[in-house]
Amino acid sequence: MKKTILTPLLVTVIGLLLASCERDITEPVISSNPTKPAAAVVALPDSFNVNYADSVVTFSWSAADFGFPASVTYTVQMSDTANFSRNVADLITTQKLSGTKTVGDINTLILSWNYAIGTPVTVYYRIAASVSSSIAAVYSDAGSQVLTPYDAVINYPMIYVPGSYQGWSPGAVNGRLFSYGFDSQYQGIVRLVDGSNPTTAFKITVNPNWNGPNYGGTLTPSGNNYSGILDPSGPDYVVNAGTYAFTVNVNALTIALTKTDDWGIIGSAVPPYDWSVDVDMFYNGQRKMWEITADFNAGEFKFRANDDWSLNYGDNGADGTLDAGGANITLATAGNYTIRFDPVKLTYTVQKN
Repeated sequence: MKKTILTPLLVTVIGLLLASCERDITEPVISSNPTKPAAAVVALPDSFNVNYADSVVTFSWSAADFGFPASVTYTVQMSDTANFSRNVADLITTQKLSGTKTVGDINTLILSWNYAIGTPVTVYYRIAASVSSSIAAVYSDAGSQVLTPYDAVINYPMIYVPGSYQGWSPGAVNGRLFSYGFDSQYQGIVRLVDGSNPTTAFKITVNPNWNGPNYGGTLTPSGNNYSGILDPSGPDYVVNAGTYAFTVNVNALTIALTKTDDWGIIGSAVPPYDWSVDVDMFYNGQRKMWEITADFNAGEFKFRANDDWSLNYGDNGADGTLDAGGANITLATAGNYTIRFDPVKLTYTVQKN
């Protein structure tokens, strides 16, 4: 058997080669003070309104530098607070130095933060730059812009509540629940009143027809409220007649109904024009508002819950903001009007058609 004998000269040569290789390997050095991107420059279209809904808002910025060659991901963030402590939305994610979003997208975002239509809102935007989940992102300085959200409805995913109260019609306007988080949970308010019948029957369908899954079952009462499961082979749900806030989860297969206030309007402007009878409003779940479109006389009206004066709203300042027990609201001229009422923000609008 031959033995390999390393001479002193050969050992020296190998050592020199290894040292040279070590010197050729350069470890990346992450800067302790990366260069953040410059504040975004925003190019708005001529106007921020429904006529420009498909027009683009362009954001552009400079490159960040982390101290070594890297692929940087940039995220345009928008918030309604200067310190981005709440309502932070990621508008754009890209590896380029610019990106676009439509006027309609940004308007929808502002409305989702529950700001009133027609009221100017200061929004803040910044650029987040990152190279790895293990390395802290760096942020540009924040910019700001005053935008006025316009009237627009959001196309939320829907499921349906056909029942005896509306002719067992899946897809009908009266009987829709909406996924406000674009997830498996659907909500809405439905008046389950079938004439003078003391109870109302209904089912849940995932399509605006009887094709595909439809659910029934038995609901367990708790006071005026109900809860249960979605059973694809279950019988009709049956509840006491009333107005209910629905929460349905199509993944967890759960359903809950909470008795809630039923809103209408009453007054000298409202049929029969003598403050004697409430006219029911309809809950538009897509807008999250109660509304009514009808012919009205010149006169006055108020919003009233459950056909009773214990909970009513008027407007002391004639400014679109409601006050409990407040002053009558005036319609100066007769005509066809759409009246909307937001029970959360306590605001209302009156539009002559």
